[in-house]
Amino acid sequence: MNNYKMFERDIYNINYYISNSEYLLLKEKYMNLFNTLFLKLLYYRYYKLYKNLYNIIKKKNNDFINHRIKTCELLNNINGYALDKEQKTSVINDEDNILILAGAGSGKSLTLIGKIRYLIEEKNINENEILCISFTNESAVSLKNNIMKNYNYDIDVFTFHKLSLEIIKYFENDINIAPSNYLEYIVDEILSNDYINCSDFYIKNYLKNNIITFINLFKSSGYKYEYFNEIILKNNKIKNKVIRKKNLILINIIKYFYLIYENELHSQKMIDFNDMITYSEYLVRKNGINKEYKYILIDEFQDTSFIRFKLIDSVRKCCDSKVVAVGDDFQSIYRFTGCNLDIFLNFEKYFGYTSIISIKNTYRNSNELIKVAGDFIMKNNSQIKKDLSSNKSNKKPIKIFYYNEEKELYKLINYIVKKYGENILVISRNNNDIIPYLSDKLKYEDNYLITSNLKIKYLTAHKSKGLEEENTILINLTNKSLGFPSKITNNKILDFVLSKDDNYPYSEERRLFYVALTRTKNNVFLFVKKNEESIFVKELISNSSRYIEFLDKLL
Repeated sequence: MNNYKMFERDIYNINYYISNSEYLLLKEKYMNLFNTLFLKLLYYRYYKLYKNLYNIIKKKNNDFINHRIKTCELLNNINGYALDKEQKTSVINDEDNILILAGAGSGKSLTLIGKIRYLIEEKNINENEILCISFTNESAVSLKNNIMKNYNYDIDVFTFHKLSLEIIKYFENDINIAPSNYLEYIVDEILSNDYINCSDFYIKNYLKNNIITFINLFKSSGYKYEYFNEIILKNNKIKNKVIRKKNLILINIIKYFYLIYENELHSQKMIDFNDMITYSEYLVRKNGINKEYKYILIDEFQDTSFIRFKLIDSVRKCCDSKVVAVGDDFQSIYRFTGCNLDIFLNFEKYFGYTSIISIKNTYRNSNELIKVAGDFIMKNNSQIKKDLSSNKSNKKPIKIFYYNEEKELYKLINYIVKKYGENILVISRNNNDIIPYLSDKLKYEDNYLITSNLKIKYLTAHKSKGLEEENTILINLTNKSLGFPSKITNNKILDFVLSKDDNYPYSEERRLFYVALTRTKNNVFLFVKKNEESIFVKELISNSSRYIEFLDKLL
């Protein structure tokens, strides 16, 4: 009888968040106690308690979170801001694996900093027991400096490559990292000297781009040399004989280049950026790691690749870490570099039992723009539906300017400056899109457009991700191959190494356009050539005209 009372006390005395792994241990601890039918009948109320353990734990966790939301003052001052309910829930939740769905402008960086403070100040986690991973050097340095400046916490904030390098250097002092352009250098050398007489510039460029892209995707997906045999088998199943033959020729060419590249790396005792992640994962799996990370926090998780996932998986298993991943599948725009959206969309399949939390409030865009952009992105069937909202209202956040000549862009900039102010960001699809828009009244220098003594930031949509501005302008919205969306299609050979994506047309371009649309705090101005609108602009006009203001008469 005492054992049953002990069980009852264990359950009702819980005053902290019970993770799924802790729940399973608790269930296993008392399993034998409730395995006898005689005891089930004799002590029914205890048996009932045991059978309902999952729901009881779930309710106690919810009660705990709600209580801490009301009583934890720390969460009302993160960098001077009070977190909202969903942000606080994300911080307090202590599940083994957490996926935070954070829409554009929803304060994910603030949530991450709140999580770090809560772990250190409320859960007494040591600074050296937290690993935070960000995807770019710039974002990692920014987050590190933010935490140090405001709270003086010296936690590990790394990119995946920096983490890999730290792991490798611990085990091996003599390690050489290949230059970032080493593959391109090797491919150029072979094309120029050893393999094929490429006098035709376009043929050479075509081969070079496909070889480099294929090999990088091949390695970022964790494939080994043997996978080339599988590719050939898959190619043999293609019904179209012409495509099958072209693919086979290119596969064998790429295989040849791959072998030479790998041999060159080996002979020079070098590893490339993909190898860094793959090799560090192998070292952790084989030898462990000289860290005791209790928590791994990952920003921009929608942009992870398979080898990055493998590295995190090995570290968390080695350290028995909890994982907190933050991201937005709407903004997954790096598939061409090896990112695998499936890891985000099916997070629980890769990590195990997961608590999924949606941050619903956005502090950048208006409700109307959220509606337009949300309807637009959800044409991709596999995207996760989100119910975002804002306390901002702007009845017509999209303004369309029709122009006759690209060089009239300076007129639009001057109009916005006079009416809304100088804080403007110009966004395009490709790096060189700005060239036709330049004139004696609009110059371009070091990522800035200069007109009337004003400097306006100019970026591609890819580079604008994570940024925001008061008002934005989108250009190159014409219906052409290099417009927005870009209609340039990948060589079919890349399908063997690219991660799967939504079958809806231009699915990644659609996500990229969503990123471009949501950089503004107020209005997004579409600079469009009349009767040459891109399919995305036509779609917005067709589906969301009540949120659009047409300003063609002002030019």
